[in-house]
Amino acid sequence: MVDRTDGRKKSDFLAKTTVESGAYLDYFVNGTNYKILYTNFLSGLGVTGTIVTEGDVSGTAVLNVDGTINKIRNIENGPGVISSVSANGGVKLQQNFTADSTGEPILRNVTDDTPDIVSLVAGDGITIARTNNYLTISETANTVLDGLLSIQGNSTATTIAGAGTAVLVAGTWVVQKSGIGAGTTGGRITYTGSTSKEIRIDASLSVKAASASGQNASLYVAKNGAIVTASRVNTEVDATVEKNINVAWIETAVQNDYFELFVANESGTDDLVVTNGSFRTS
Repeated sequence: MVDRTDGRKKSDFLAKTTVESGAYLDYFVNGTNYKILYTNFLSGLGVTGTIVTEGDVSGTAVLNVDGTINKIRNIENGPGVISSVSANGGVKLQQNFTADSTGEPILRNVTDDTPDIVSLVAGDGITIARTNNYLTISETANTVLDGLLSIQGNSTATTIAGAGTAVLVAGTWVVQKSGIGAGTTGGRITYTGSTSKEIRIDASLSVKAASASGQNASLYVAKNGAIVTASRVNTEVDATVEKNINVAWIETAVQNDYFELFVANESGTDDLVVTNGSFRTS
């Protein structure tokens, strides 16, 4: 037995808003009528389910549901951001920043997945202040970089324990300037800067022997309590006439390194007296 319709026009069929399970659709190809199960029809179209948006509702939707039309929005470039199709066929979003080659860049590794924005660290005599979305870089007001000590009218002898043995100059110093070079009355200047620097050291002393004559006196720069042998300068002194002796030196220092002046009697054990002088780091 063959199933047949009741001979009505399609326009006269009952209207429905859904397709019932097991329903068929008919179609015509090359003079032949065919029917196809509705589920097979959908499978042939390759479309199943429902297209909806997902994620934070405050975000920008890629899917634009415009009435009965579902539109997929294009992804456009924005300031500092570019879009492209990746080698795997996906949509690729990436930053589009460049770092200037002049000076030291703030933005590093611009081709990496996670570029770095470096921090700014204030050096000696510099302050960095952030206000809202900008930075202010300023020179510290009245910053003293030098350390300066002086000694005048000193009569305290520097005790010499052995010929050629350098010892710290004895006497009370006056701190004339104390900044990144922090001075003390004991004749020490400490570098307090946060970065490594080359420090210039200048000293000029008036020296005499305590009692003997014809004594060969040496002056040294000392760093962290140890004399810098190459800084040695010397002159001949006696008990009746003061002699001036000068030293100029450059030494690399890191934070809390300190400098002092040492003297030695190369001739014997007669004490030395530094009567006047100045000691400066810069």
